[in-house]
Amino acid sequence: MALQFLTAAKNDNVDVSTIDERSLRWKIDLRLMPILCTIYFLQYLDKTLLNYAAVMGIRANLTSSQYSNLGTIFYVGYIVSEPITSYLMQRFPLGKYLGINVVLWGIVVACHAACRTYAPLMVIRVLLGVFEACVAPALVLITGMWWTKPEQSRRTGLWYMQIGVAQIVGAAISYGFQHVNSTKIANWQILFLFMAKQGCLTVLIGLATIYFLPDNPMSAKFLSRGEKVLAIEHVRKNQTGVENKDFKWAHVRELLFKDAQTWPLFFITVLAMIDNGAVSNFSSIIISTFGYSNQRTTIIQMPSGAVSIIATVFATYLVAAVGERSLFVAIITVPSVIGAGLLLGLPAHLKVGKLFGVYLLNFCPAMLPIIYSWGAANTAGYTKRAMRNALTLVAFCIGNIIGPQMFKAKDAPSYSPAKIALIVTMSLVIVFAVALRQLVLWQNKKRDQEIAEIGFNKAENFEFLDMTDIENREFRYSH
Repeated sequence: MALQFLTAAKNDNVDVSTIDERSLRWKIDLRLMPILCTIYFLQYLDKTLLNYAAVMGIRANLTSSQYSNLGTIFYVGYIVSEPITSYLMQRFPLGKYLGINVVLWGIVVACHAACRTYAPLMVIRVLLGVFEACVAPALVLITGMWWTKPEQSRRTGLWYMQIGVAQIVGAAISYGFQHVNSTKIANWQILFLFMAKQGCLTVLIGLATIYFLPDNPMSAKFLSRGEKVLAIEHVRKNQTGVENKDFKWAHVRELLFKDAQTWPLFFITVLAMIDNGAVSNFSSIIISTFGYSNQRTTIIQMPSGAVSIIATVFATYLVAAVGERSLFVAIITVPSVIGAGLLLGLPAHLKVGKLFGVYLLNFCPAMLPIIYSWGAANTAGYTKRAMRNALTLVAFCIGNIIGPQMFKAKDAPSYSPAKIALIVTMSLVIVFAVALRQLVLWQNKKRDQEIAEIGFNKAENFEFLDMTDIENREFRYSH
């Protein structure tokens, strides 16, 4: 699509000489980034309010295993729908498809207000996972079609850091509702009533997304024809194309069976997201075991959001400036390993040290935007990129399914086995990241040798021919 657009513009002698590229970049940023950030903020806030409801009394109506299941079942819906939604994103207009799913999950969020028991909550959590499954892969695809590889890292970090903002806002909302006293309705039920209004807001955001978010640079109504040409040419150096609506099974086979980077990156994501599953669903419960009241447990979760924001900005902006994604994945995991060690090793009376350990656990999940941008930077061919995103999100779900299940009721209140498991899994992330770096360096060196010995015949506009990174021997991987 991009190549046909450029060819038509060239034939029509579209003038781009008067367009300021810096102003164009700002124009694109100001149109797209507020939408992407708002969507990611809402999807994280909506799915993690269960964590805050835990300290507001909902666990009194559930067994420990039922609460864990509510945290897990969301990701079951997510993981089952992920390959399907990734296929549909390629077949249908991306902006419209994303907006429709935002509307649908907003309706599901509003339905929380009608839930009083375990069974309907399970149904609602499954549906929430199904409709939120498209968010991250859609945002990764959108980021990849508008910005260069270094720019992608910063933009991905910007919308991903909304997790930290949502943690702070969620804690503030929960803290506020814990001060609302009613003899007829529990505090957690009041929170769910509030979620009905929040669901209505999410629906409005979804409708705005359908109208304001373009499906691709070629269909962007807020850009002139010349600006569209410059926007497409700006990402030519990525060699990953812009968009292609033809689903190619050959790309899927290459991803699963020929790409040596696929499974190391998959297992890095699984292992890292085990920590994320623990933080998302059990951080409030872990903190409550320190002896704090429910209200204080809620309010002291706010610094976790600040840690998440700082870690995300640190990782993504330095990656954009320096590169070395693999090393930053390893580096950003170290504080979380230390945090789990503090939780495991410190005696019960050192509450501040243990609390500091909980905060440090929020570093590891901040590697996810690096993984998103890493996959986007190192994957060419639109179908392959879409399926890479799906596979990354499948790994994300597996980790988040495992995380809550490690916290067994029989291990309370110390949960020592879960903390040991966190140390082991995050240490393995560091090992896999360093190993993947060596693999990428070897692949790039091998390609340099091939070009030097036999050369490579470039087709005209090969950057937009939907070649995969393996087919395009000029392609060099980021590490």
